[in-house]
This record gives sequence, C-alpha cells and structure tokens, in this order.
Amino acid sequence: MTTLVLGMGNPILSDDGLGLAVARRLRELPMPADVEVAESEAGGLRLLELVRGFTKVVIIDALRSGAEPGAIGRVDADEFRGGHRYGSAHSIHLGTVLELGQRIGYPMPDEVVVYTVEALDVETFGEQLSEPVAAAAERLVELIADELRTGVCPPSLAAAS
Repeated sequence: MTTLVLGMGNPILSDDGLGLAVARRLRELPMPADVEVAESEAGGLRLLELVRGFTKVVIIDALRSGAEPGAIGRVDADEFRGGHRYGSAHSIHLGTVLELGQRIGYPMPDEVVVYTVEALDVETFGEQLSEPVAAAAERLVELIADELRTGVCPPSLAAAS
C-alpha cells in the first residue's frame, strides 16, 4: 500500500496556503516508509496525474463553507463539496477527476480523504495564515500524522467522516 499526502493551495493568498503549509510540516516528521508527501497549487485534471498509482490519497485544503474559521473537517472524496479549486469554471470537481481516472483505466486510489480547515481569508495577498487557521494547521499536522502511523481516522473526526 502506498499513500500520498497532498497539500493543496496557493502560497500567496493567505489561508489558501494551508494545505501547502501542513504538507511542509508533515515532511519534517518521521513518516511510514510507504507515505509520500507532496504539494500542489493546481487542482482539476492535474490531480489525475498526481493521485494515480497510489492506494490511498489524503488531500489537505482550505475551505470556505460558512463554518467557524479554523474548523477542521475530514470527508471522503465522494462527499467533498467544497474547495473553490475543485469546482470553478476552469477546473473540475474532485469526484469527477477520480471517476474519469477509473473510466480510462488508470490505477486510481482505493481511498481518498480530504482534510479541510475553514478559511478566514483566501483573497488577500499574503504568505501568512490567519490566526485561527494557523492554530488549526498545527492541530491538523498532529491528526494526519497520527492517522498515517495508526491507519485509524482520528476519533475526534470519526463522526464527521
């Protein structure tokens, strides 16, 4: 089994850089040998090439859903209905990417989960995360590292999954 942890985001749009920041922190930690940590600023069809060939993919991204800034979520990819990067006119939804990969015969992951943090600001140019998102990012590093080591969804997020 091989796992890809993919931090998504834009490093110069404040909280949109969340996934990239978490991926960088995870890279500093000891990881199981079958885990690869990567970063991507692109969504849509580009995800198809990034996730193919992995058994499990963990995506980390900021989200604007109206929840409290800094709120952490974990959903299966087929339930993910957020992230401006996956549904814009220039992109396609994450679920569509996975379905397309299966239809054309790519070796697609058996499991895809998305860890989200509710963003406060994804429009202001800046490389710093807002205070609630930065705090959530630190917690998210712990949650994801624990899941990668144990193979178990964090109990605090299990009911939400």
